[in-house]
Amino acid sequence: MSQALQRGLTILEALGDRSVGVRELARRLDVDKGALSRTLSMLATEGWVVRDAAGYRLGPRTHALGAAAESRGAIARATRIAHILSGLTGASTFVMQLAGVRPLLVATTPGPAAPSPHGWEPPDAVWATAGGIALLAQLPPEAVEPLVAEDPWPRYSADSPADPATVRALVDEVRAGAVARESGWTHPAAGCLALPWPALEPGVPSSLALTGWSSLVADRAPALEELLRRAVAPGATPDHLAGERLLPERPVAAR
Repeated sequence: MSQALQRGLTILEALGDRSVGVRELARRLDVDKGALSRTLSMLATEGWVVRDAAGYRLGPRTHALGAAAESRGAIARATRIAHILSGLTGASTFVMQLAGVRPLLVATTPGPAAPSPHGWEPPDAVWATAGGIALLAQLPPEAVEPLVAEDPWPRYSADSPADPATVRALVDEVRAGAVARESGWTHPAAGCLALPWPALEPGVPSSLALTGWSSLVADRAPALEELLRRAVAPGATPDHLAGERLLPERPVAAR
C-alpha cells in the first residue's frame, strides 16, 4: 500500500459525521497541519470528505463505499438494540467492531445513569476497554498476541491492565464464557460490562457493552449481565429485551 493511500485512509478513519477543524485533526493524528490541509482539499474535491464552516467531515463517497446492504442492516440493528438497552437500564451502550488493529465504535447511546460519553473515543489499544477484551476473545491466541505486545506498556489509569499477561488472562476468561468487566480503566467513575457479539455481523468481531457509574454497575451486575446475554444471543430481537428498568432514569452522582 502506498504512503499516500495509507495517509488518506488514516484521515478518513479519524473523521465522522461531525466536522473537525484542521488544527484539531492534525493534533489527533500528530501530522503537519499544512500537509493535512492539502490532502483534505484533494479529498473534498473528489467527494470523500465535505468541508463546512467548522472543518471537515466524511463525504458521500465515503458513506457509499461501505453501504452494502448487509452492513447497513447490521449497523441499524446494533443502533436499535443499543437504544433499547439504554432505555431499559439507564446505562450508556456501546457497540464496537474490530477494524484492523483498532476498535471502531459503530453505535453509541448515552444513558442518564452513566458518565457522559461526550468526546469519548475508544483508546487505540484494543485491550484497554471491556468491549475491546470481548473483541479479542473472538480471535485465535496467535492473532491476539501482536495486539498486546506493546513496549513500553501503556497505563491508561491505575486500574487499567498492568501487563500483557493480565490481558491474556482476561481474554481467556471471556472465551470461556465470562462477561468482560472493568472499572475505572479509561474513566475514573465508570464501570463497564461487555460480551462478544458474533451474531451481529458474521465474520466481523463485534462486542456489546453497558457502561454506568461504577457503584451502580457493581450493584446490578447480575441483572445487567443477563440482559447482555439475551441481547447477543443468535436471533435476538428487540422483543427479547423487554424487561423492567434496572438503573435510575435520572443522572446519579458517583458514590
